[in-house]
Amino acid sequence: MSRKPVPVACTLEGDAMPDRLREWQAVLAHVTARTSEADGALRLTFEPDTPATELMRLVNAEQSCCAFFAFAITVDDRGLALEVRAPDDAAEIVTALFGSPA
Repeated sequence: MSRKPVPVACTLEGDAMPDRLREWQAVLAHVTARTSEADGALRLTFEPDTPATELMRLVNAEQSCCAFFAFAITVDDRGLALEVRAPDDAAEIVTALFGSPA
C-alpha cells in the first residue's frame, strides 16, 4: 500500500517556531553522525546519553505539524538513531532542520 502524497506545509504557529527550533537544536547537539540511507532517508546517530524521551516527544510534535515528514527511531548495534524521510521538494527543509550527511 503506497502512502498518499502529503503537502509540504507546516501548521505550527509562527510564534512557536523559535522554541521548537531551540528544542531540536538541544537534542541534535547529541548527534555523532549523519548518513544517507539507501532509501534516501537521512540517518542521525546519537550519543549513548541522548535523552531518548525528548527525541520521541519532538518527533511526535513535529509529525503533528509537518505531516510530510516520516520518522523512524531505531535502536540497534549502531546505537540510537533517527531516520528522517521527506518528499524530494522538502529536501531543503530536511537539511535546514537536521543537517546534511557527512
